[in-house]
Amino acid sequence: MRGSPLIRALLAFIVIAMLGWPLWRLTSSTEAVATPVSSVPATEAKAIGLQLTFTAVPKSFVIRHLEKDLWSEPTPQAEMEREVTIPFPDKGVDLIVKIEWPEGAALAAARVRLTDPAGDTHEKSVWGQGTTEEVLTFP
Repeated sequence: MRGSPLIRALLAFIVIAMLGWPLWRLTSSTEAVATPVSSVPATEAKAIGLQLTFTAVPKSFVIRHLEKDLWSEPTPQAEMEREVTIPFPDKGVDLIVKIEWPEGAALAAARVRLTDPAGDTHEKSVWGQGTTEEVLTFP
């Protein structure tokens, strides 16, 4: 055996300490660096068409977008249509549909048909009993 184990351990500790100091400098932050907040480009509001068709007439319904009521009807009909103006980005929109079906009614469905600004039509369905709330994503 050559060399002292104590000297080898000391050399290993020195090498680890020399590599640890730059690593500590890279990973620790002494001052807060202000990073710019990536802002989503504002999309202009565009007119979209909404059509609702129910298998059973609900007691009421509300359609929301970005926590704002777009369309609510206290006394809805079996088929309804409306045009609303909302920001419509290229990635699409999320609409929250809340429907209150009559008590004791059988399983019912609602078809939500959206006509986007390009003229394309997209359909989604909501099934439920009692109070139903669902998020529908339209491309």
